Amino acid sequence: MEFEREKQSELEKLFETFIKQSRSLEGKSVVTIRNYRHNFGLLKSFKQNVQLSDLTAEFISNFFEYLQNRERKIGTELKVRELKNSSIATIRGKLSAFFGWLVENKNLAANPFDGIKYPDVSYTDKRAFTKEEFDKIYLAVSRDIPWESQILRKRNTAFIMVLLLTGIRKGEILGLKLSDIDLKNKSLTVRAETSKSKRTRVIPINQELVPYLEEYLAILGEDYTTEALWVSSSNDRSFTEHGLKHFINRLNEVTGVNCHVHRFRHTFATNYYSQTHDIVGLKKLMGHRDIKMTLSYLRSLSDNDTIEQMHKLSVAKFK
Repeated sequence: MEFEREKQSELEKLFETFIKQSRSLEGKSVVTIRNYRHNFGLLKSFKQNVQLSDLTAEFISNFFEYLQNRERKIGTELKVRELKNSSIATIRGKLSAFFGWLVENKNLAANPFDGIKYPDVSYTDKRAFTKEEFDKIYLAVSRDIPWESQILRKRNTAFIMVLLLTGIRKGEILGLKLSDIDLKNKSLTVRAETSKSKRTRVIPINQELVPYLEEYLAILGEDYTTEALWVSSSNDRSFTEHGLKHFINRLNEVTGVNCHVHRFRHTFATNYYSQTHDIVGLKKLMGHRDIKMTLSYLRSLSDNDTIEQMHKLSVAKFK
């Protein structure tokens, strides 16, 4: 038993070294680090004292069988629900990064995923909000919900419009400072330290977004001294992830729409592309390194968009 604890401690120590290097040397984001930890935790839930010698293709297959049959909290009840292939791919990707690191550092002979076929992932769900869904959200935020103050109404309205018209990520919008907004030049700066890609990018502010930001900034006045763009509801501090979770939960309850922050990003991508057909510009705006990631955001495009483009096709314009 003492020997097993020592081996388990060795694997956990290696995992912490992997996390440290991922954060400090590779600049992985807080979200990515959190996902690494979450999925390593899933592995430990399957076998608490998992050891290096356990990391084989057979062990990994048994691990995923365990995930498929475990009870998970669905609403208020514990139920067994089959993992989607997309979820399997996500878990595999995060664990494989650690296993690959172990191989590179000669702690492991081979990555156990090398002998396992990658899941066939096809995204059929439409992640973008429909016009009707967003209208419900907008009216709830700007009119229907009795927010504690007018500043909260202006903050929350501007917040969802920034999400909708820029497509920035949750960590990026929460990390915005007042100095990142330049209304004179109509630009918004996502700083490297808040970006998942660890690169600064400047996003043009759409003309429709300007009045929402102007109204929010005007009502802030001189009452708030925090450098954060979004202020807390109760004090002169920044709007936190916990506060955002409460905000989104309230929207879900009031509107009945499955509302979460990342759906705004999908909505932005879908609508930007359907109106511009500029995939290169979309990649740049979203801060992607790989255009394949950008393409994955366009699964909500309707068939009507393709039909419309086909109707515009002309032999006379062929080159």
